[in-house]
This record gives sequence, C-alpha cells and structure tokens, in this order.
Amino acid sequence: MAKPDPFKNRIKELNKWQATNELTEVTFDMGHEAALTWDLPASYVCVVRATKSDGKVEEKSYRQAKAAKTYMKKLLVDDCDYVVMTSNAILDTLSDVL
Repeated sequence: MAKPDPFKNRIKELNKWQATNELTEVTFDMGHEAALTWDLPASYVCVVRATKSDGKVEEKSYRQAKAAKTYMKKLLVDDCDYVVMTSNAILDTLSDVL
C-alpha cells in the first residue's frame, strides 16, 4: 500500500499554467492580510523571513527566542532586511524607514 503524500500541493495544476513575462506585484499589506489568517503553532516563537544582500530570500522558524534574536542580530550586522512574524504581530525592518 502506497503512503499518502505528506506534502500535498497543486504542482501538477501549476505546471499546466502558461508562463508570462509579466510580474505580479506583491506588497507587504498583501502578505499581512494573508498572515492574519494563518496561525503560528504554539510550539514556535516566530518565523523570520530575510532578504539577503545577494537577493536571496531565506525563511527560518524558531522554537526558542534566544536563537531567533541571535539570527536577527546577525541579519542587522550583515545589513539584511527581514520580516518577523510572531503569534500576535508582524514586524518589518523596512516599514519604519519608508
């Protein structure tokens, strides 16, 4: 008997879509609205999504606040932007600057 797929997704449907050269703009407000409907599991303290200086996006989830603070301090030293989502707030390093 085959095991059920633990990572259910719609990749087959997405592969049928036609690619275009048009970019879809995604704003912080759109992400904030989506995050309001998403619950952070009780075992996690936060999720940190960082945009590195080379343009790569890295996302990490933390169960311990000390590890998250250490990672965010490293991002600040490396001059990277990041968004932090906790169970009751979303903080963005760019929102205060703009």
